[in-house]
Amino acid sequence: MTTLGQHIFRQIELQPDKGYLTAQELDQLGQYVGSLSDRIRAYRQMREWEVNLIQELVDRLPTDLKENSSALEQSIKQTVLILRYAALSMLVNDDNLGRRRLESWLPTVVKVYQTATIDTLLQRSLSQQLPRLLTDSQFALLKPALESIQQLLQE
Repeated sequence: MTTLGQHIFRQIELQPDKGYLTAQELDQLGQYVGSLSDRIRAYRQMREWEVNLIQELVDRLPTDLKENSSALEQSIKQTVLILRYAALSMLVNDDNLGRRRLESWLPTVVKVYQTATIDTLLQRSLSQQLPRLLTDSQFALLKPALESIQQLLQE
């Protein structure tokens, strides 16, 4: 079994020597399994549309922000990583996975490259575009992970 498959089982702490899963743990597992096809479809959709989505986000930026090419390039890289980590977090049902992986360096990079203004606009646009790309249920699965990561940019 892959790491992705093991994640949900770590969350519910499988310990056969201590007894069966509780009703709550079984409910958690059932909810995850029940939403797995939506999670996979959403992940695939984001993967397939990533380049077009990012281009749309950049196209919406004001012209003056596009002139600072180094900040723009860095902000695009950060947005791609945020999107990918949010998608992975959603897939494995861990809303804070991306945040934990990015929190040690993302805020520093934002300060060093001075990308806060561009980041804010790209993230706002991303939050507006994703509901158009995904179904309501898929976006509902993604939103907590995305918001958790986006909070790093506001700190």
